[in-house]
Amino acid sequence: MSDKVTTMVLKVVDLHCDSCYKKIKKVLCKFPEIRNQEYDEKANTVKITVVCCNPEKIREKLCCKGGKTIKSIEIIKKPEPKPNKDEKPKPKPKPKPDVLPGRIRILSNKDLL
Repeated sequence: MSDKVTTMVLKVVDLHCDSCYKKIKKVLCKFPEIRNQEYDEKANTVKITVVCCNPEKIREKLCCKGGKTIKSIEIIKKPEPKPNKDEKPKPKPKPKPDVLPGRIRILSNKDLL
């Protein structure tokens, strides 16, 4: 399986509280899959970057370890890249003729009308 980079947002009870801040930091440091941690004290959120094959398992483990300190965990999915509008449409293939080269086609009365 290939490892995927996923971004998660943890909504925390209160990052201004020293014990809550320390608990979240301690829990996040226990996971080697977590690469980046960005703390937003005004919004009481922590944005983390996770490198693993299954982010759902990490989410469940964080909920168990964090306890009541973590309100919710949201997994942010990357938007799919849009196709380029500058690409030229492919030319339509030329229709094949009914008659093969070197052969004569006999027309009936229906074909003439």
